[in-house]
Amino acid sequence: MASVMTAHVHTCAPTASVHDLAQTMTDKRVRHVPVVADGALVGIVSIGDVVKARLDELEEERQQLVDYIQTP
Repeated sequence: MASVMTAHVHTCAPTASVHDLAQTMTDKRVRHVPVVADGALVGIVSIGDVVKARLDELEEERQQLVDYIQTP
């Protein structure tokens, strides 16, 4: 079992940005990052969470641009 497990787990703080998480997941080739606060596990962020958050950001930006363009 140890041969398929990660020896060094890459973690993040609850304040980590979506960009930082995406960068970590890409650079380290991991799909899940444990969220640790004060030495305790407080959650796990998946690649799906990061993709959804980024899509939400892009949709909000798109809507703001549409609103700006359409404002008389």
